[in-house]
Amino acid sequence: MKSLFTPFVWSLEVVVFSYRTVAALAGLVALWCWLAYEWLGLPESSALMLILALLWALAQIVAASIIVGGIVSGAVHAAAAEGMDLPINSLWKLSKRSILNALIFLMLCALVALVCSDILGWIGDHSLEVASFLTVHLGSPVNRVRIDQLLEGIEGLFWIVLSGYFLSLFTTLLREGWRSVRKQRWRLLGRSVFHRPMVASLLSVGVFGLPAYKLVNWHHTVPPGFWDYTQLVMRFSFVLLIISAGWCFWVLSLARQQVAQQQPPEI
Repeated sequence: MKSLFTPFVWSLEVVVFSYRTVAALAGLVALWCWLAYEWLGLPESSALMLILALLWALAQIVAASIIVGGIVSGAVHAAAAEGMDLPINSLWKLSKRSILNALIFLMLCALVALVCSDILGWIGDHSLEVASFLTVHLGSPVNRVRIDQLLEGIEGLFWIVLSGYFLSLFTTLLREGWRSVRKQRWRLLGRSVFHRPMVASLLSVGVFGLPAYKLVNWHHTVPPGFWDYTQLVMRFSFVLLIISAGWCFWVLSLARQQVAQQQPPEI
């Protein structure tokens, strides 16, 4: 039982000792979101503005690849060395080859996620047909709301598993390269569904994701004006900190488990 929870306890300790890295990550995410929001609307649809918008989008993608890849690479090194800190320079310290690999990998993940989102959306649009089919064959009315809730639960679980699988592939890519990713893709998929990586994904979402979701949807009634904006900024700052800590915990847990699997057993 102790060995079962060892990667999670270690990951939580590393997150606590790496509070500066977590805070810096939350700040970079906030800055990234603000800059992306500023460029959502073009003041004019001229060719120059379209080119600038394209260059800006590419810069945003590259920056995200550097930060995400840096954190994953830092987690891999921390797990291999059994360190107790995730260095803050992990946010930008990534080799050119690793940046290119991270960029290609994240683009492929985005494409797969887009396809999966379309398929799940199509399934969700047919919830009424499913309810009607079950009503006819079961001989009793089936509430469409129940079907929608069931589909939402399945979809949420699917995204958790898929995200954990992507992170496992990403840690393998940064540790061993594309060849190892191709060799281990099916084994990592099975582990992401049936083994401890699935537990790490559920813990990360449950322990960190649910409080962040509750905090986002918590509307504290205050007089409009200064205190209204203040509580909004404070709430979303805490949300970013929680999400950043949860994501670091998730990556560290998966990296720790992969490193432990490849280490020879002690005699």
